[in-house]
Amino acid sequence: MTEQEMNEFTTALVERYVDIRKLDSCNSELLSTWNEAIDTLPPEIKHNFEEKNNRLTRESNS
Repeated sequence: MTEQEMNEFTTALVERYVDIRKLDSCNSELLSTWNEAIDTLPPEIKHNFEEKNNRLTRESNS
């Protein structure tokens, strides 16, 4: 996977994850499944995902 492909993948992943988290009370099982899947990502992709997710979380709380 190229750097650009990894970036596009993690961006899309974070966007979907944020949508699911917004509806956490309705999607707790889905959120749990996503968390399990994220835990299995290759380290570099997981790190990129976590950075983007943290940034979006901070921005949405501002």
